[in-house]
Amino acid sequence: MIYIELFLVVISGGLIAYYIRNLKKQYINFLLSFSGAYLLSIIIFHILPHIYEYPNKKIIGVFILSGILFQLLLEVFSHGAEHGHEHAFGNKTPWVVLLSLSIHAFTEGLPIHAGEHINQSYFYGILIHKLPISIILTSLMIFAGYSLRKILLILVIFASMTPLAAYLGEHLQLIRQYAVFINAFVAGILTHVGTTILFENDHSHQFKIKKFTVIILAMILAYSA
Repeated sequence: MIYIELFLVVISGGLIAYYIRNLKKQYINFLLSFSGAYLLSIIIFHILPHIYEYPNKKIIGVFILSGILFQLLLEVFSHGAEHGHEHAFGNKTPWVVLLSLSIHAFTEGLPIHAGEHINQSYFYGILIHKLPISIILTSLMIFAGYSLRKILLILVIFASMTPLAAYLGEHLQLIRQYAVFINAFVAGILTHVGTTILFENDHSHQFKIKKFTVIILAMILAYSA
């Protein structure tokens, strides 16, 4: 069931963006801020305490920092498409951008299974994170003049990555064996993504107040998860 939910949340975001063209950018930014704050809080409240139970604390830190550097490298190729940068898409399908985003989406799915059980708080964090991202990506593809067929193709590829990783994380012994290191690496990736979303500059003072309120709400909900 979780695989279907992970897939459908991306498709749903794409359909929302495609059929509701007059979505205010401010509302999307609020949703993006909420998702970034929620995901970052889940990392701090739930993922980091667990992975730092590992005896060698420094090696955990190395994997977290490696994840941050890896995400920085991915964004060289994605051109910040996941943050709404319009220049990432041109008239031709940006396969390098899609590959970068797909790699990122794949890594997100690896920590969803904690041993035999689902990491529920992290799972919900990923669902919340993917909705605004898929809305933004679809909006950018519409802006670039992509056909519906091309948009759907890209969305299906992108939507398949996280459930695929979650499935492999559940069934491959190798991934489960090194789960603590993988989770530390992914924590670094998502820490970079979350902080990037939160610290993007806004020019409206009123928006900053609303954004701050949304962020606080997301943190409280993550704490309670």
